Order: sequence, then structure tokens, then C-alpha cells
Amino acid sequence: MWQERQSHMNNQAEEPLFESGSLYLLLDGAALPALQIVYQHDDEPEAIPLYRGTRHAASMESSPVLYRLSEQKYLWENRAQWRSAAIVLSSQSAMEPLADHLRSLLSVKLPSGELVFCRFYDPALTARFLSSLTEDERSAWLGPIKHLWTLRQDDQWLHFSASYDAPAMTADDEGWFSLRVEQLESWQEEERRLFIQRLVAHFSSDERCSTPHADLEKLIELRIEQAEQAGIETEQQLFVFVELALQFPDAMDSPSVHKQLTNMDESAEHRLAAIEAGLLGLNG
Repeated sequence: MWQERQSHMNNQAEEPLFESGSLYLLLDGAALPALQIVYQHDDEPEAIPLYRGTRHAASMESSPVLYRLSEQKYLWENRAQWRSAAIVLSSQSAMEPLADHLRSLLSVKLPSGELVFCRFYDPALTARFLSSLTEDERSAWLGPIKHLWTLRQDDQWLHFSASYDAPAMTADDEGWFSLRVEQLESWQEEERRLFIQRLVAHFSSDERCSTPHADLEKLIELRIEQAEQAGIETEQQLFVFVELALQFPDAMDSPSVHKQLTNMDESAEHRLAAIEAGLLGLNG
């Protein structure tokens, strides 16, 4: 996680410069009305929904939209409308081949061989994804894209580029890019760390929590490890488990609760509900 964040810091950059015909926005149509926003700022836009003509055409209303930034810069100057749901690309490629290459990236292949959607155009995920790639992987993934930028919530730009030119792929090649086991493990660990940080922020502001802030993160980590060993894994279940552990620390470590917790004949949901009912005196 630290290496990934350090990589993000190293990728901080100045605002992209306009170059005639080479700068594009890729807007996340699932997060905002992409075409509507484009037409609000440009009467005759050059815009291509990526789902058009693909197996995803039935979901056209949520399609990512590739838009060539015009010289008027109207949409660029109103970036508050799209900053959290778009990335910026620079490419000398013609627009249709560029869109086709982006279509090839809509799905990626898991180590198991299964294809899954990859929302690389979501700025919240883009930097994490690109930072996990080797130089060769990033160059191949970018293909005809020379530069890629995301705009963070603090108005800082992150910049990524290829080490060398790689051929563009087509929509028929969708799923050609494969993820490594190490990448998945890294992302899972990052998600776990972010979840723990959210729990720390939540419980540190709770007046009922008597644990000093300096000790809270370590305590939550230990309780989550305890829950995970018992097969309690969803964020909702982990939240309830940690909340009970902070409110009833001695009872949660009692033999009776331990017996309930480790009874694998019952589902995690049932075990957690029974423990909660017992601690809150709801068993009648």
C-alpha cells in the first residue's frame, strides 16, 4: 500500500496543456449523464459512446463516452461537472481507432480466465490500476494513448504515460489484457486498509468509544483478524463485529461468545446475530 501511494505521489503533474486535436475526455456514463453534459457545452461535439456497436449496446445509457475537447474549452473550464467521473487522454490516433482500443479494455481477464468489467475510467480506480502495472504492461494497456491524467478531489493532477509505443487493439479483442494474482492481492489489501481507516474515523468520533485514538487502529485490526478467522468477511458484518467488540470487550472474549463465534455449523450472519442479541439482552 505504501509503495502504491508513493507511486501516486511521484505521478503528480501540472495541468494538461491543450494540443489541437489530441486531448480527450473519457466520461463515466454510469456516474453522470455524459452525453447530456457534453451537449450542454458543445453544439457539435465529437463524441463516441464506447458501448456502441459492442456486446454492451443494451446498456448504452450508462456507456462511457469519449469526447474530443474542442478549442473553446467550455467543458474543460467547467470541470467541476466531471472531475470525479472522467479521465483525460492525449493521443495522436484518429478518434475511432482510439475508441476501439478503449473498447478492448472494457473487460479484463482474471487469473482464472474469467472476464470481468474494468471501470478504468473511474478516477477513483484509475490511478490504483495503472500504478499496479509494470512498465511493459502499462505501455501495452495504453496502446495509442500517449498520456493519461486523472484529477483528484484536492485539484492535484496525476499523470501516467507509456515507456514506448504499442499497437492499438480493437473491440473484438476485448478481454485481451490479463490481471496478475499479485495485483488482485494488492488491491484487496488496499481495500482492507481503507475500510479499517473508515472504521477508525467512525468510532473515534463516537462518544461511547473509550479507546484512545492512538490504540484504536491496532485494536480494530486485531478484531477484524479475529472475525475473518471465524468466516465473518462482509463489510457490514465486520462493522457490527467491531462495534460489539468495542462496546463489550470483555464479553466478546468470553468462552461462551468464543463458542458461538467458532461454531462453523451456523452461517456467519446467524452467529453474529446470536452474539449481538445475547450481548444486548434481546434473548428474552
